[in-house]
Amino acid sequence: MSVCPDHNWDTYSYNTDDGPVIVGFHTQSNRIDQSQYPFCARVIIPIKSPNQNGFPEQDEAQVLWNMEDQLVEDLDVEAVPCLLLGRLTHGGVRELVFQVGDYEPFRPPVGRWMAEHDAYETDVSEHDGWDFFFESVWPSETSWLMIMDRRVVENLREAGSDPLKPHSLEFVFRGDESKLRLMESALMDRGYTLIAMSANEGRLIMARSLPLDLGMIFEESVSHHDHCRDLGIEYDGWGAAVVS
Repeated sequence: MSVCPDHNWDTYSYNTDDGPVIVGFHTQSNRIDQSQYPFCARVIIPIKSPNQNGFPEQDEAQVLWNMEDQLVEDLDVEAVPCLLLGRLTHGGVRELVFQVGDYEPFRPPVGRWMAEHDAYETDVSEHDGWDFFFESVWPSETSWLMIMDRRVVENLREAGSDPLKPHSLEFVFRGDESKLRLMESALMDRGYTLIAMSANEGRLIMARSLPLDLGMIFEESVSHHDHCRDLGIEYDGWGAAVVS
């Protein structure tokens, strides 16, 4: 199989000195036996008419999706030992990031696919190992915070929450009681409300009223993550009831 099921994919973005990057990635990539796919092949497609952020407009975006689908189908037909695990869009290019078991069966179908789409001057960059994937595709700790916050916000909105109304966001922390008490005190000073402190379970729940604004919530999550790291405790995310 050259591409993993859609339900195991997610997206996020990050910024570099050269501009924003949109990343699609397979969420179970860290569970794959890396020894079976020891090589990385980046199929780099230049975007013909990128917008100011370096991304394709809608019509060209569909062309690129169709090209990707065709490449994956070609590789599947020939049972090439490879997996499409990442997709990067940035600076006027689309990169398809494959982990490959053997380059010999991989190169011919990719070459034929490139010839069939010669309107694009596509290139392939080959690397050993998984370093590129984990450095440029796999989310950092901070990116995971954004992904998890977005998932909770999306679930609440799908359940009927009005994103503009205040929600009581309950943030969960785990660790030693004495350190949790320090976190409680710091958050009380910031206007948080104590919901629960369980010494036996090593759990603290603190609440703050916020709209379902991903940017605002993400700022809180990053702050909690950094403070927990300094204290030696764990930030375990947040939840909220539906507010319609």
